[in-house]
Amino acid sequence: MIDANKVLNTIEKAILAFKNTLGRSGRVVRIANASDVIVVGDLHGRVDHLKKAYQLADLKANPNRILIVQELIHGTTTHSDGSDNSHLVLDMVALLKCQFPNQIHYILGNHELSQVTNRKISKNNLDLNQSFDLGIAHAYPLAVDKIIAAYKQLISVIPAMIFLPNQVCISHSLPDRTKLEDFDVKRLEVLPEQEIDLIPGGNVHSLVWGRDTSLENATAFLNKVGAQWLVTGHIPCAQGYEYPNSRQIILDAHFDNAGYCLLRADREITQGDFNTSGRLL
Repeated sequence: MIDANKVLNTIEKAILAFKNTLGRSGRVVRIANASDVIVVGDLHGRVDHLKKAYQLADLKANPNRILIVQELIHGTTTHSDGSDNSHLVLDMVALLKCQFPNQIHYILGNHELSQVTNRKISKNNLDLNQSFDLGIAHAYPLAVDKIIAAYKQLISVIPAMIFLPNQVCISHSLPDRTKLEDFDVKRLEVLPEQEIDLIPGGNVHSLVWGRDTSLENATAFLNKVGAQWLVTGHIPCAQGYEYPNSRQIILDAHFDNAGYCLLRADREITQGDFNTSGRLL
């Protein structure tokens, strides 16, 4: 049985590390000093893929490298009772955040938002929020409520957008064109958010749920946030990554073809750089 007290202690330290991340303002982090950045697609419980990404990043040997992960929870890997064990990825990222506070970043996804706001999200008729909580109960039977509360506190302070100094924007998704006019990045820089920001049509909700990947919408979004290139997840990619338009790459690390991208952060990004950034773990 996993020691719940150790997990709680790690999560508490990780929460402080996220709050104290250099360049952080609310849900926005602006990276100032980094040589390169590795962004991993939606993990959804894939501990094996997180381990591969961590080994690839080799953060100890590369102190100016950043590793960004997203959508850790609500996966298809399970405990022996069939409940979701994706909380194990959350535990691992919390531990890594404590070890590398300014090299590890975990960005908010729609599944995390649904979990902490208790807004139902399902797949194949399975209530993913409920399965996640049941997984916690299976792993930490004597501290269920404390662990659930700690995870919610952690998710409440992780960033929703990360900007590199060379005009790269990293977020889980982007608002659909019908929501883009009302989207305001400045609202993301204030914590805690207003309740209206977290519900459908709200600032945060629109950012993590949108699926309009047209060049027109991506360009309008990038112009609005002051960036040139967009790195997202959210949309499944069986091949690990895809370029829906010339300004955006979508990453997915849930399937066996786990996608990530590698981008320089210390110089200007060209179209050629961006078009060759997609990789497989």
